[in-house]
Amino acid sequence: MFQIEYSPNLKWEIYLSASKNASLPILAANFLVDKKVNLVNLPNIIDVKILDEIWNEYLKEKHLIWPKVERIRSSILLIPVWLYKYGEIEFSNCGGCSLWKRPLDTFDNAFVQAGVDVKMLDNKKLFKVVKKPNKKIILTSFSVTATEAILIYLSFLDNIDYEIEISNIAIEPHVIDLINFLKNLWANIKLWYDHRVFVKPSKINIKNDNYKIVPDYIEAWTYFALWAIADESEIIIKNVEPNHLESVFVVADKIWINYSYGNDFIKVNSFNKKNYKATNIQTMIYPGFPTDLQSIFWTLLTQVKWISKIHEVLFEWRFGYFSELENMWAKIEVLNPHQVLIIWWKRLKWTYVTTKDLRAGASLILAWTVAEWTTNIVNENIIKRGYENIVEKLSSIWVNIKELN
Repeated sequence: MFQIEYSPNLKWEIYLSASKNASLPILAANFLVDKKVNLVNLPNIIDVKILDEIWNEYLKEKHLIWPKVERIRSSILLIPVWLYKYGEIEFSNCGGCSLWKRPLDTFDNAFVQAGVDVKMLDNKKLFKVVKKPNKKIILTSFSVTATEAILIYLSFLDNIDYEIEISNIAIEPHVIDLINFLKNLWANIKLWYDHRVFVKPSKINIKNDNYKIVPDYIEAWTYFALWAIADESEIIIKNVEPNHLESVFVVADKIWINYSYGNDFIKVNSFNKKNYKATNIQTMIYPGFPTDLQSIFWTLLTQVKWISKIHEVLFEWRFGYFSELENMWAKIEVLNPHQVLIIWWKRLKWTYVTTKDLRAGASLILAWTVAEWTTNIVNENIIKRGYENIVEKLSSIWVNIKELN
């Protein structure tokens, strides 16, 4: 259980870890070469540990089944690795955060177009290579997971002498980092920023034995929002790539948050908090406002006067954390499964809360820092799935947080 007390006057510096969303597909791709590339800054988070455990446990098997597979969403990224090594794989359902509906239609359809037969076997799916991939593959939605998996699968197929075009791909920073890692294994990939990529399968040949994963821009904005909301606070966030953050800078400007940035840092403070303005936010595919930051900025907007609106486009009911914030006296009006209003500023109160969503859990940490008295959260391991050493990092910059057994 995490326990947090009201935490004003936060100061100092914080250093970003490697991106959780980049680390998992890159780790999966590294299994293609039996982990011969040293991922020098692989974060010490639960999801990375579980994915590595699954690899070690099922290395010589032709199936990936519960219980560990169902603990994390990223276990599905092992499917292309097993198809490359064995030509088929039985896979039980993957896990992950509770975000209501998270269908895998785009994922399955991408592999069908890539020459893989996909069929149900009781409560499992069988993926089996039956023919060569189509020369053109069209994803049915801008799915990050489908994009990553199909790139891992196609990059090093044997006996393919033609180029494959994939349309409607996701282009988030962590997807680009996966492409860079695959190129380090000698993949022949050409990215166009109109959401297309061209892959000509090649032989694996490791260029560099070490690879550094990009900083976590979701972690950057989590800490940005924390210091924008904590009373009389100022922080410098280091190891940042500001070009990954442009859409959120636009939202920060609309709220009137004080910040500045350079090549590898962001400086933010809450000194203008009394003048913060309400705003409307709509999540979008990258380079739009990320769905992973919806709950983070929603919590920030509970401390803003007047009425703000969140429009969650990508997921239905990614508002499961609302009941927890309502328990802390936040004033909310749900319009439909995709839209919600945050009504006026409200001083949040202490309570016990829980979370089923990694980013929603981080948003509750923001809420606790401005809440009266002491707040407690259970299911804290969900937060630790994506934030490396979060208690130690926050304690180092004076947040009153501790982990209780």
